This record gives sequence, C-alpha cells and structure tokens, in this order.
Amino acid sequence: MKSFLTILACFLSVGMFAQGSSNKPSASNKCFQEWYSLFKERGANPVPDGVQDVIITVRGDEYAECFMGKIQVASEKIAGKLLVQKMDGSYEEFDKKVSASYQNDQGIIKEELRTINNGMSAFVRLTDGEIIGLFFYKSLADKPKSNKKAPSPSALIKL
Repeated sequence: MKSFLTILACFLSVGMFAQGSSNKPSASNKCFQEWYSLFKERGANPVPDGVQDVIITVRGDEYAECFMGKIQVASEKIAGKLLVQKMDGSYEEFDKKVSASYQNDQGIIKEELRTINNGMSAFVRLTDGEIIGLFFYKSLADKPKSNKKAPSPSALIKL
C-alpha cells in the first residue's frame, strides 16, 4: 500500500510540474500593459546620454515577458547594443534580432527607430515575430500631484 501511494504521489507531482511548465511564456500581457500604461499616464523626462537601465518587453499575441537590461543612449537616441541582465547580475548581449525590414543596409536598426519618445523606444518586430520595446524607467516623470478638495462651507465658515 505504501509503494502504491508513493507511486501515485510521484505521478501527481510530475503531472503538476508538467502543467506548470511550457515552451511558451505565461499567457498574459500584464507586464507590458502595466509599463505602457504607466508611461502613457505619467510621461517621462528626457533620457540622459550614457548607459541607461531599461525594461525590455518582448511580447507575442497572447503573452508578454519583461526583463531588466541596459543600453547606450546619445542625444535621445539608442546608440548601442542591448544588454539583458542575467540571474547572476551579469549582462550579456540580447540574443534576439530585429526583423530585416527595420534595419538599414548595414544591418543596424534604422535611424528613425532609434529615437526615444516619452521614455519609450519604438516597438519593432523581431525575426521570430515577437515585438520588442524598451522602457527607460529611471526617466519616468513624477506622479502628478492631485488637487486638494475644498471642504464644505460649514467647515470653513461659521454659519
């Protein structure tokens, strides 16, 4: 009986593990939508020159994944290779390539697509069909201050 329960527990564990893992990322656009909405709502300050921290969003029709990264910026334009942060804290060149239709004759992303607008890069298609975009989160504008509501007349004036 003990061996039967042990085997049953193993099958259940394998079944749960198999359901939790898949070749596709989780079916959610939540991370992209959250970042995009935040930047659309608050706007961004100009992105300074130098190496900047970014949120890398990679999305398909039914999913989105967001990663930490870095990229060189010069004059409000992307000027270097995209680096993605690894789990150990190191950085490596991002391994996915932009679709040829977004590249110039030298195989570099077209000049007009390098512009940073409102703290976001252009959203471009990768060779595998996914869409990539960058959010320069350290340039996000401060949260707007709310207006103070007026109290009732009786709270301010003796009636």
